[in-house]
Amino acid sequence: MKPILIPATLADYPTIQNMARFYVYDRTAYMGWECPENGLFECIDFKHYFENPNEKAFLVRVSNEIAGFVLLDKMHLLGPIDWNMGEFFVLAKFQGKGIASAVVKQIFKEHPGKWSIAVMPENIKAVKFWRKITSDFSKGEYTEIFKTEEELKTAENPEPYAMTIFTFDSKTLD
Repeated sequence: MKPILIPATLADYPTIQNMARFYVYDRTAYMGWECPENGLFECIDFKHYFENPNEKAFLVRVSNEIAGFVLLDKMHLLGPIDWNMGEFFVLAKFQGKGIASAVVKQIFKEHPGKWSIAVMPENIKAVKFWRKITSDFSKGEYTEIFKTEEELKTAENPEPYAMTIFTFDSKTLD
């Protein structure tokens, strides 16, 4: 099962936005979020990833089946960066099979520069994944910093979540 990364277009926006419900659902296991009364999990709107030229969206496919998505932006929490892993999701069916690692390594290689990945610390599975992948990819040359809600509060983001933030620079790697 080799993943294929496909640049997403505006026509793919509804598909990715629909998958975002499962992305939120997966995080309820760690975040303790309640199921909405109507049974439909909601996610923030991802349309800006398709409209902003500084942002990128990708579909992940495995054997011609949709397997997830990758959304990149340039939002930084610590300092200037070239790329931020805005959102990353692999459907449960494909988790634990090396799909996510292969996709991330491809994204890192195709988008060189200083990277930032912010993860909600309660999402222990994601923190472990990003710690391993950034350590492996950067050959241990990465930073991991925890920031509280107060430390991340800005006028643009008045109600942030605490985050564990991973950074590394792929330009410095062989």
